Amino acid sequence: MKNLIIQAQRLGDIVLSYPLFSWLKKQDTKEILVLSEKKFYEELLHISPKVTYIPIEEMEFLKNFTYDNIINLSHREDTALFASSLTTNNYYGLEIKNSIKKVHGNWQLYRTSLTHNNHYNRFHWADLNALDLIDINTMKKTIWSPPQGQSNGRIGIFVGASDEAKRPNIDFWADLAIQLCKKGLNPIFISGPSEEEKNIAYQSAAKAHIPHGVIAGRFSVYELVAFLQTLQLFITPDTGPMHIASFAHVPTLNLSIGPVHPWETAPYPPYHYVVRSAVSCSGCWQCIKKEQICRNAFIPHRIANLIYAMLSQKTLPNLPEIILYKTTRNHLGLYELEYISGKKNYHDIQANFWRYFFLKELSKANILFDEEYKKSKEALFTSLPKLYGLLQKEHLTIIKSLLITEKRNEILAKSAWKNYPPLMRPLTSYLQLLLENNSYSKESRSKVMEILEHFRTAIL
Repeated sequence: MKNLIIQAQRLGDIVLSYPLFSWLKKQDTKEILVLSEKKFYEELLHISPKVTYIPIEEMEFLKNFTYDNIINLSHREDTALFASSLTTNNYYGLEIKNSIKKVHGNWQLYRTSLTHNNHYNRFHWADLNALDLIDINTMKKTIWSPPQGQSNGRIGIFVGASDEAKRPNIDFWADLAIQLCKKGLNPIFISGPSEEEKNIAYQSAAKAHIPHGVIAGRFSVYELVAFLQTLQLFITPDTGPMHIASFAHVPTLNLSIGPVHPWETAPYPPYHYVVRSAVSCSGCWQCIKKEQICRNAFIPHRIANLIYAMLSQKTLPNLPEIILYKTTRNHLGLYELEYISGKKNYHDIQANFWRYFFLKELSKANILFDEEYKKSKEALFTSLPKLYGLLQKEHLTIIKSLLITEKRNEILAKSAWKNYPPLMRPLTSYLQLLLENNSYSKESRSKVMEILEHFRTAIL
């Protein structure tokens, strides 16, 4: 038998699947097949773990085998329909069978519950890809090599991102380059192949008065990696090239701007850096403000001062409007963002509670997380003792709502999970999805009540 991983999303998603490939190879000697888009995986083969890629156009070939595990990391309906026709012992992720959608795996269901509800999430996508079937000790034993930058002052600036809301504008890029030049550094603008991205790169370089300092849309992925490895630092919004750079051991600074959550999509390997706004709504799924107030924290000369201090190993400037993180791992082997500078707030304590609550609920070896779960509860209620009453009240409201729907043989309204305070939504979203995913079966109702009982013991 073999293992099949379906990763039919974009370039960055493929790169973030690499840890799963490696862990599965260590944990299971069976061959790993990966169904993916050829245009994305082909030029990444030199940095990818050794697996057998199958292009989407040839997926019928996969019907020739029986699988031990199928892990569907995509949300495409065509691959979910196809996967339902395959024979496997274990299935994780989205499956569509007889026109019915179902998500298999506790952690894949948790990930689905984060849609428009990820503000308190503290799990990186790469970890969520793996938690259903990879032993936590396998993840913990992973040795990560630090990035190797060149001491030449060359700073790569990647101007693109899939969504305009997730990238700085031309004026920002131009001013940042000017400030870096003033500090004796050599910024170089880089873009992907789209005309929009190339125009941003050329216009930014022209405004910065460095028309020679631009390489727009010229590189294949293979050539991009080779070029990035000549840099001292790579500055980028949340993009596929950001993930390529970090996995290729290029020192990376992620400008986490707009509706992106660094806990989910920032550079995954350790020793890279992330800058984000300190505003409380930062890290959203989709901006609902009239304007993106998180952009106000990204002031070019301040970011340039920070970069210069980092590269020269000087004392970091005090920038109260932004938070600087370094990517790392906690003692469990899970992704962590370590505060380097910036103000911590209560939101982090609340999110940490939910992280360890779900680790205990959804992981088989939950005894490993007992101590951290206990610490997270103590920190939450020591800092915010008034939450006891609020959470107890909301717990009873959830119970009452579920009992009423069960008595009336009804289902919850699609947006019912949003009727609770934001702090409760990690729980209400997951519970509602658990019921829907299992057609409100008796077993799923019992499971929901069991989870609610565990929550009750946390807030007594």
